[in-house]
Amino acid sequence: MKINIIFIPNNDSISKNDLELVKKTISKYAKKVEVLLPFKVKNFTFTVYAWEKDWISAFTQAVDWVQININYKQLNKKMIDKLIYIIYHEMHHACRGYAGYLPKNKEHILIGTIISEGLADYFAREQYPVKYILETTDYDLLEISGWLKKLGKVLWNKESADDSWIFGGKEKPKMLGYKIGRYIIQEVKNKNSKLNSISLVNATPEKILKLSEIKF
Repeated sequence: MKINIIFIPNNDSISKNDLELVKKTISKYAKKVEVLLPFKVKNFTFTVYAWEKDWISAFTQAVDWVQININYKQLNKKMIDKLIYIIYHEMHHACRGYAGYLPKNKEHILIGTIISEGLADYFAREQYPVKYILETTDYDLLEISGWLKKLGKVLWNKESADDSWIFGGKEKPKMLGYKIGRYIIQEVKNKNSKLNSISLVNATPEKILKLSEIKF
C-alpha cells in the first residue's frame, strides 16, 4: 500500500524541519499499521492542514483518507505522541470501514460508533503504550456505569439522532461513548485473552457485544 502525505498549505510559513518531522512520523507509523491490519486499498492518503486552533485533531474521511489538522506553533513531544496516537486510531477506523463517508448513504449506528472508537483506542494502547496514550484512553467505570442501562435503550439508533452519547453533553460526561467503547473492548479482552484490536478489526458490533458479556 502506498502512503501519500499532502501538506496544505505547503509553503514557507511553516518551518521545513517541522514539516519533515511530521512527514517522517506519519510515514513511519503508517507503515507499521499497514503491516498489522488487513487493508484492502492500494493507496492511503493523509491530508495535513495547518490551522490556528489549539493543538491537533483528525478525522477519518474515507477508508483510504485521513485528515489531520495541526497548529505548528504548538508542535512539541506531547503533540508528536498525539500524532502517533492519531495514526493508529484513525487507520484502524479506516481499515474497519468506519469513516465519515459511508457507501450507499448509510448512516452510523450508535453502538457501531462506540465500539469502533473503543477498538481504535485499544489499537493505539496495544501498539504504542506511552504514558500520554494510556492516560488519554483510560476510563472510569464509576463515571460510566450509571449510563449503561440508559444506553441499552438506544444502542441501535442512528448516531445522528443524539450524538451526545458519543461526545457528551445533555448532562452526559464528556466523550462518554469513547469511554464506554473502551470499557466494552476491555471486557472482551478480559474474557478472551487471545483477542485484541487487530483480530477484532472486522468484528461486527453484535459479535463484540456477545464476547463482552455486558448486559445493557
